[in-house]
Amino acid sequence: MKKLTLLVLAVAALFGCTAPSASTPSHAQPNLPTPNALTEVSIVMGFVPNIQYAPFFVADKKGYFVAEGIRPKYNWGFEFDGVKLVGANQSDFAIVGGDQIIQARAQGIPIVYVANWFNAFPIEIVSFKDKQIVTPKDLIGKKVGLPGLFGASYTAWRALLFTQGIDESRVNVQDIGFTQAQALSQGTVDAAAVYANNEPVQLKLAGKEINEIRTWEYAHLVGNGVAASEETIQKRPELVRRFVRALLKGVADSIANPQEALQISIEALPDAGGQNLRASEAVLNASIPLWKNSKLGVTEISEWESMEKFM
Repeated sequence: MKKLTLLVLAVAALFGCTAPSASTPSHAQPNLPTPNALTEVSIVMGFVPNIQYAPFFVADKKGYFVAEGIRPKYNWGFEFDGVKLVGANQSDFAIVGGDQIIQARAQGIPIVYVANWFNAFPIEIVSFKDKQIVTPKDLIGKKVGLPGLFGASYTAWRALLFTQGIDESRVNVQDIGFTQAQALSQGTVDAAAVYANNEPVQLKLAGKEINEIRTWEYAHLVGNGVAASEETIQKRPELVRRFVRALLKGVADSIANPQEALQISIEALPDAGGQNLRASEAVLNASIPLWKNSKLGVTEISEWESMEKFM
């Protein structure tokens, strides 16, 4: 616990106790860096390009990264392990959840969470209305599908049971892979663990009436954010500050103007428009509430200590 607390305090000191304000209007940049003067910064995204990454597209389009002297290089795809690559200084940053940070630190990987993006750990337990599963206690005796007994969904599931005092043996847990919507529709399971801005959106667009148990309303875990290595923080603190500052401006703008963020994202992701426009807008609208934070970019020591205790 002491090591974790000191680590979080060190990051707070890096940013002057709070993350750079993204709501403050940016000053005019009369002398923007030339392309050759930009520092290429690699970021492991951990997923495929998607509308939920709108803040990055906005920060790119509106010149926030360029204004900070940065040219982002995105590494997309499941095959990239952001924790290991950042810990080994083979990538500058990665988008990871707080649970991954705690697990990595426990294994001696020198990775540090430097800025929050998802203020909520975005996992829900979703079910069809006719199942009458409204509260966590209603899950007792039911079949619940998880995409795997690992990762963010499993962590949030175990945290939900932990905070509600539910013995896991009283729930019939099934490993169903990433087939949640299909498993629910076929009646293979009564409920399933899903990402709040993915499967519930798809089900609603398909006209399904669902109940949603938002795990973050019962167990507050630190969600996705930006991570860097201890070495990067020590040797290039200004680069970390500049990257975070640019990204948080993209987050703030996306929250303040979703339609602009949608249009910018469609420019970066042509497949998000056209016949997929309605779905893209719905995913973005479901994501934005998860980004909102009274202090953009900031997490509290108490949140980390609570999560560490559970884990």
